[in-house]
Amino acid sequence: METGMAQWHYLAALVAAVLLLLAVMWVWRRAAGRRESERRIEAARIRSGHLPLEIPTVRSSLEPSDDSVPDTLPEWFIQGKGEHAVVDEHPRIRVRYIDAHDKKIECVIQVDHLDLQKKIITGRGDMPGETRRVPLHRIHSARIAESGQRFNVDTWVEAVRVARRRRGRV
Repeated sequence: METGMAQWHYLAALVAAVLLLLAVMWVWRRAAGRRESERRIEAARIRSGHLPLEIPTVRSSLEPSDDSVPDTLPEWFIQGKGEHAVVDEHPRIRVRYIDAHDKKIECVIQVDHLDLQKKIITGRGDMPGETRRVPLHRIHSARIAESGQRFNVDTWVEAVRVARRRRGRV
């Protein structure tokens, strides 16, 4: 009689564990779906011209300058003295990445050029004559050098792409 009861307890514990595992998997999938939808919504906002706070910006006038036309933003974003915020295409960032020899590198670079076709950031380091070419897929993390704030490279690249498209320089 006792062995039959022990088997029922074992079976009940096994069923409870399976149900708990299914519940955890359901919660995990639901959270992953929510994160994915939030990421897609944020990407759509960026494509429509919204600049999140974590993207570095510069102030520019609404009047076109000689070399480039400033990014156009929604009218509600225009502030103050005829200037508005545009994406900073040349930020100073601290980057952690894996180089071509599979060695981890951390450096501070002043971005000179972002090549959207080749997906490469070209920038100057702190030492004179130090030029770095960092492929975007090799970057593990980035921070704004002055403030230490997190810097989402993918979001920044998408915002630069949108700004260039609006200026007609795709």
